[in-house]
Amino acid sequence: MAKILKLPLSDNNSNNYDNKTFYNNCNYYEKNYLHTNESLMNITLEEAYNLYISSKSAILSPSTIYNYEKYKRNYFQDIMNMPLYQINNYIIQNSVNEFCKDYSPKTVRNAFGLLHAVLFNYYPELNLTITLPQKIKPVYTIPVTSEIKTLIRFADERIKLPILLASQGGLRRSEISALKITDFTNKGVYINKAVVSDGNRNYIVKSTKTLAGTRFVPLTQSVIAEAKDYEFFGISPAQISKAYRKLFVKVDLEHYFSFHKLRHYFASQLHAKGLKDKYIAEIGGWSSVAIMQNIYEHTLRDELSRAEKEITEIFDEIFN
Repeated sequence: MAKILKLPLSDNNSNNYDNKTFYNNCNYYEKNYLHTNESLMNITLEEAYNLYISSKSAILSPSTIYNYEKYKRNYFQDIMNMPLYQINNYIIQNSVNEFCKDYSPKTVRNAFGLLHAVLFNYYPELNLTITLPQKIKPVYTIPVTSEIKTLIRFADERIKLPILLASQGGLRRSEISALKITDFTNKGVYINKAVVSDGNRNYIVKSTKTLAGTRFVPLTQSVIAEAKDYEFFGISPAQISKAYRKLFVKVDLEHYFSFHKLRHYFASQLHAKGLKDKYIAEIGGWSSVAIMQNIYEHTLRDELSRAEKEITEIFDEIFN
């Protein structure tokens, strides 16, 4: 089991991304290359990535820094060893074109976003005019109420409460992992922290993903009662996923959906029942209504089937 470290919520865990060699390298580049723009142009793209990641390490969460490192290791490898002065739009466009052959448009656009940020900081003279793959509207499978009830019925003591909190409160895995019984009241639960990976197989407790993530979530009395009897507070996000996948082996459901889709269900169900998006976003911890709508406002499959039936019945009555 990965060790969970509790860190101060106010410092954004800036000093816990511990990689001595990485920081020594970045300090070397800063000392030797940041004196003039001309010397900076001689560093490679990989070295520029290192400088950029180092400059953000005190601001961004360890999990974000870990993902930046992963992007550096895995993407745009054909140009990583090139000095900045040799890089131009033509070279980057060719690299993007090759990238598109093996990865989804979303992955390409995300990886390019980091590349663009790096070049903007260390090669601002390069005016990037790159054509990226067109976005593809994601197809979401939103669980329906009958499927949620099936999961709850077969869930063991470890995973039942996380399912209830995600589907009826919109909580993220990371938020569930950070909960204590003292966070619960007789009306709901306070969310003010989250558990994230530091990239070294350890988990740390930090502030919520966004400022909007700090919130109070109303819960039914039955869910609160489950929380009072819960014996697995401190369960890691990975353990939640593992227990959830194990549960799906037991149940006979037509569609598999990830644990995070329970959060989709929460938002979509409230929207379908007529709650204002503003309130859904606040309770669910989305930073804006637009973000919530863009990601989570999908028609539930059971609601869609009901609407389709009503449409055919309307025209059957008119023309037949």
